[in-house]
Amino acid sequence: MRHGSLVLLCFACGSLLLGGKARGADGATQPAPATQPATMPADQSSAAAGDDLTHLSLEDLMNVEVTSVSKKKQSILDAPAAITVISEDDISRSGFSTIPDLLRLVPGMDVARVNSSDYAISVRGFNDQFADKLLVLQDGRSLYTPLFGGTYWETVDYIMADLDRIEVIRGPGATLWGANAVDGVINITSKDSRDTQGWLLSSRASNDDSNFSARYGGKLAPDTFYRAYIKTKYVNDLDDAGGGGAGDSWYALRGGFRIDKHPSDDNTLTLQGDITGDRARQPTPAIPPDVPAGTLGRNTVAGNMIARWDHRDGEDANSSLQIYYDYLKVDDHATNFDQHTFDVDFHDRFKVGESNEVSWGVGYRNIDSNIVNSPELFAFPETRDDNLVSAFVQDTYTLQPDRWFVTIGSKFEYNDYTGFEIQPSARLLWKATKETSVWGAISRAVSTPSRVNDDLRVIAPVGTNELEVLGNPSLQSEELTAYELGYRVQPGKQLKIDVTAFYNNYDRLKSLEYAGAPMAGPPVIIPATFVNGLSGDTYGGEISSTVEITDNWRLEGSYSLLQSSFRAEPGQDISNSAQIFHGSSPQSQAQLHSYLDITKNVQLNASVYYVGKVEEFNVPAYVSTDLNVAWKPLESLEVTVGILNLFDNHRPEFGVTGGQGIASEVPRTFYGQMTYRF
Repeated sequence: MRHGSLVLLCFACGSLLLGGKARGADGATQPAPATQPATMPADQSSAAAGDDLTHLSLEDLMNVEVTSVSKKKQSILDAPAAITVISEDDISRSGFSTIPDLLRLVPGMDVARVNSSDYAISVRGFNDQFADKLLVLQDGRSLYTPLFGGTYWETVDYIMADLDRIEVIRGPGATLWGANAVDGVINITSKDSRDTQGWLLSSRASNDDSNFSARYGGKLAPDTFYRAYIKTKYVNDLDDAGGGGAGDSWYALRGGFRIDKHPSDDNTLTLQGDITGDRARQPTPAIPPDVPAGTLGRNTVAGNMIARWDHRDGEDANSSLQIYYDYLKVDDHATNFDQHTFDVDFHDRFKVGESNEVSWGVGYRNIDSNIVNSPELFAFPETRDDNLVSAFVQDTYTLQPDRWFVTIGSKFEYNDYTGFEIQPSARLLWKATKETSVWGAISRAVSTPSRVNDDLRVIAPVGTNELEVLGNPSLQSEELTAYELGYRVQPGKQLKIDVTAFYNNYDRLKSLEYAGAPMAGPPVIIPATFVNGLSGDTYGGEISSTVEITDNWRLEGSYSLLQSSFRAEPGQDISNSAQIFHGSSPQSQAQLHSYLDITKNVQLNASVYYVGKVEEFNVPAYVSTDLNVAWKPLESLEVTVGILNLFDNHRPEFGVTGGQGIASEVPRTFYGQMTYRF
């Protein structure tokens, strides 16, 4: 008996599905050097980088420091990239209870909930449950899974109140972060343990999900702080198309700790770890003639340990050394594998003369993966040991102090799939005025093959037949050449505007090619293999704005546009592949948020999201309206009640085609949550 809905996970990360389940195949503050764009004053910076972003003015928010663009602290106004910061304030006001849902706040980010536990998330196209062109990091640890390519979002969680921020780069970040940082980078950062002292108890209940979190922080020594936490959650069945239960409930339990030692103002030592386990139900459809509908289970176990040393050497230099171990095991009957990752990374920044700021770094990663063969998934060989060696160098040159800056650099990597890869970029920043910046960038990035593309054999039902997909060891990396132009301005203390335009050219995109004549059945077996058979272009942009109506009322809004065109390479007959790439993401998205402080202790928050139709998978456009009221009757107690998806009782976000899988729809959700600190 073969259950195709589970096997289709493999195809998702292969960036192509033919008739399967898919939506797309496709703190001390470090001052800046005098010749670099000025960062925020120290008093503002400490607020931004520390425990609270909830009471900064609009002017302060424009100067919030980010680190994901250049691995140093710089204000958003001085960052030559399209970057969004989801702050502590955004997290608190949103009403969302998961990190994937928080990403809906990012302009142009395509977030589709697949079922109770899984998400498909991408930016600037190619959305899929395993989107292999988006790199996700959590406290410096890569969450990209090279077995299938992409991120297991059910393992990505934390206590929401202990998150410091989420930085999102829209566009390539490969020069610093390496392969698979093609269309974007998500950098999730938790707070220093000295900012999470004492007890925190948090609980949420709704018709969709419920969770409970407990955290305690204390001191081991005058300069050494720690915290330990536990979090449990249960997610009910989502709705099916008729409004009944989809049969995909999910339970998860996680816990962890963090220790931060500050032996001096210039040094920080961090040791942290997490472990999580979850169980999810996965409904499967009937497959004629002999496979009845049913429900399978999926068990996931993940754990990690991170050690990091951050050192500051004066005002113009800093360095960091990080080592981590990561474990992941997934068992969903069709796919049973475990993966061990060891990673070491060092980077250093220093100044040469008055005009050059140099950053460089080296890294090594070893990934040992083991697959238990099954009739649906067969590995050649079962166990594989992969290595990744990397180095990067980047120089920011001051053409004119406080005005013109050019940044040129490249990442150099050697991997066991495609060998040597070079990923350069050039970025130009013009500070036209103190409140205005214009930037442009040209970048090259690659997405390397995963094991499913290279050495796996996958069987998936297509109607009454079966598709047999073979890995291709000769598959090359997908390649992107990206052109970006951005403009940021704050014409007054009450308004800021951020505009980005992009044009992306893709070569050697993965696709499926029929590998011979079908083999007689029943069922008829259709052989296929992965090839670099597509090329294409995407273009569009994002515009966002924040308006401070009064001291107590702020509006934020954005609109994004995505256009795409894909074509088969000469000699390839894969028009269906191009169609899937073309229609995997909505062309238009928009959102509007209202944040109103009614009194000192009462907030009213409202959001409206528009997501356009996903043509290829027949996912209709939708508008979602969210409301919540947050009340702090005591300084230590916060109570929030709200509703998500106010005007629609349930909606699909992820497509199901070819009769595979059972569509899950996101319900209207009434929730209440309470957070108590003492």
